[in-house]
Amino acid sequence: MNEFLHAENLRKSFLSGGERLDVLVDLSLTLGQGEMVAITGVSGSGKSTLLHILGGMDRPDSGSITIAGRDLLALGAEELSEFRNRELGFVFQFHHLLPEFTALENVMMPLLLRGVRPEQARDEALSALDGVGVAPRARHRPGELSGGEQQRVAIARALVARPSLLLADEPTGNLDPHTGETIGVLLHELHARCGLTSILVTHNQRLAQVCTRIYRLEDGRLA
Repeated sequence: MNEFLHAENLRKSFLSGGERLDVLVDLSLTLGQGEMVAITGVSGSGKSTLLHILGGMDRPDSGSITIAGRDLLALGAEELSEFRNRELGFVFQFHHLLPEFTALENVMMPLLLRGVRPEQARDEALSALDGVGVAPRARHRPGELSGGEQQRVAIARALVARPSLLLADEPTGNLDPHTGETIGVLLHELHARCGLTSILVTHNQRLAQVCTRIYRLEDGRLA
């Protein structure tokens, strides 16, 4: 299996109450292309911090990250933004959809930012919405959708630009158990269908169990 992601000796700390709190301590992680990995751990253990660093939304104090052959920490701000837009898809616990736009317009956004023509962006966004089962709700705004539908739209937005790496932070954490299970099944299906490499931060053991590997983040390291 080809190596797709390699993070080595990541360290990250924050000041808390005048003291330095070590969140990541010489943490290393390697993923092969096509793997689906779950990261578990107690709240506050640094799971989201790790995901944000791997996604280029935060920087470690030290260490290195290579994704798809690119040195993530060597990229300038513009290069990093373009890399995230083309290679990375993000799904969060809270959908972060723009409330004033329809589901279709929300999913079109990453393509429009890339410079795709509106007509093409619309067609691809509709296809992405169809792929997660909510195409009939394309003209509805987020406030008119159920929690599960909103998360499906968020997943469509994450995948519409055909990224190679999906990063999901508690994607079922804000949903009732039944809806969370259906979203977990959908993520697993999309991982295979879209040829993704995926990292899921989750407390959902049923979702974690379908992954290639399960890590637990403890004391700043993965076990």
